[in-house]
Amino acid sequence: MRTHLCKLTTALATALPLGAQTFWPTPPTPAGNPTTPAKTLLGKALFWDEQLSASGTVACGTCHVSGAGGSDPRAFVPRHPGPDGVFGTADDIGGALGVVQQDAAGRYVTAPLFGIRPQATTRRPPSAINAAYQPLLFWDGRALGTFTDPVSGTVLLPADAALESQAAAPPVSTVEMSHLGRSWNDIAADLQHRAPLLLAENLPPALQSFVAGQTYAALFAQVFGSPGVTPARIVFAIAAYERTLIADQSPLDQYLAGTGNLSSQELQGFQVFALLCIACHTDVNVTVLGTGPVLNDFRNIGLRPVADDPGRFAITNLPADRGRFKVPSLRNVALRAPYFHNGRLLTLGEVIDFYSRGGDFADNRDPLLARIPGRITAGDRAALIAFLQAMTDPRVAAETAPFDRPRLFSASQRVPNVFGTGTIGSGGQSPAVVALSPPYLGNARWSLGVDRVQAVAFQWLLWDVSANFSPTVVLGQNVFLGMTPSLALTGLPALTQGSGANGHGTVAFAIPANTSLRGASLFCQWLLTDPQGPNGFVTSDAFGFTVF
Repeated sequence: MRTHLCKLTTALATALPLGAQTFWPTPPTPAGNPTTPAKTLLGKALFWDEQLSASGTVACGTCHVSGAGGSDPRAFVPRHPGPDGVFGTADDIGGALGVVQQDAAGRYVTAPLFGIRPQATTRRPPSAINAAYQPLLFWDGRALGTFTDPVSGTVLLPADAALESQAAAPPVSTVEMSHLGRSWNDIAADLQHRAPLLLAENLPPALQSFVAGQTYAALFAQVFGSPGVTPARIVFAIAAYERTLIADQSPLDQYLAGTGNLSSQELQGFQVFALLCIACHTDVNVTVLGTGPVLNDFRNIGLRPVADDPGRFAITNLPADRGRFKVPSLRNVALRAPYFHNGRLLTLGEVIDFYSRGGDFADNRDPLLARIPGRITAGDRAALIAFLQAMTDPRVAAETAPFDRPRLFSASQRVPNVFGTGTIGSGGQSPAVVALSPPYLGNARWSLGVDRVQAVAFQWLLWDVSANFSPTVVLGQNVFLGMTPSLALTGLPALTQGSGANGHGTVAFAIPANTSLRGASLFCQWLLTDPQGPNGFVTSDAFGFTVF
């Protein structure tokens, strides 16, 4: 068997002329959306712009980080409690964090399971890198190759448009990026007069040059040859950018092209992989297929009971598809932990151990898994890990072009800094601030929230230009503000909402577009009525921010 595998490895390695730098074909591109350099730059700006979300806190790139192999590096901590609705149990999901549920005015609205905290998706984001080759996208394959205009319902691209179909979904999802009732027309109208990437920092030079001094309206007219920021054009540009995210320069690719070598351990891993894994993960066979790393298969690997998530069955309604999910590409897999559609396993070693035991649940499990148990030795396990690591494109790991990117607001030092602990009130808990919105000049919906408070409580905001990180006790309340003459007390007419001690309140301010405010630092703290608090009041923790 080993001799046969060595011959297979040799055949793969010699399938192309020596000296080829890459042997991957150009990804399928719909005739109605040709890729151009300018459209790619516009799509890159849109992909990394948090202004595409209603809250200004989520971009496409938030959940598809280049250095994390095109997926979400935040999912090591389960973000969704799973079907049982309880955190800390076996069905928890490492989903992607989205937005706090909110209305069009920026006021937070209680969401099941999450209250007025950021919601999470029920599946881990697949990688955006090399997704251009896939005829169907999303874990369940619901993004088809036919793209239909999200406004008119007209088919705009009849084939090869899975990227466009996929890109049209998250911006209007009230979990991922949207507010309640937000439409694609709302998104386009809101975007056109905005300065591209206003919230981001450290833009790659080519992108910085492209967007400097422009509005999105001007860029769209330049790229498409006529005025108009439309939903379809937004989607077209994002998809054009994603078609440039091709990772084809890993050590494995160089080996297969005859321009590089694999270590003896990596070659051993390749042989084990060819014996046990390649029947599903056919993208490793790119030289043999000659069509790029195409994956269009769905499998049930016995990860969780089918009842947790029906997977492909929800799309096809075919009993054979119960619990099946799209087979992911293994390119850059070493960067993409945690693994599987629910982020359940944290390391490549855990993944191999999972397959070594043939999965964990038998309901509709793929029969191919039965061939693996008992066939991976300790040496094979280490070799497989080495081989999987050899599929990392160094440009992806280092986030160099075309995988370079800006630094997002949500990952910067400009996010409001929450500190301290307020006073204890009803329910034996202290109110907690929710301060996530970007405090930039001209933000018409700068949202502030408070959670874990007595329902139907009156609320005020305390403001100051300085803070004490060790509290001053005033009438039994922990006050973290500087107590300078600049202290301001803002009464808010709205009452908190909810029930019992689990109420919440929100307010949305407009930050004036006054350049004299840029760089101003402010500190805030909530003050609320509560019959169980000291002297009938409670304070929250505090937060500070700097206007930019």
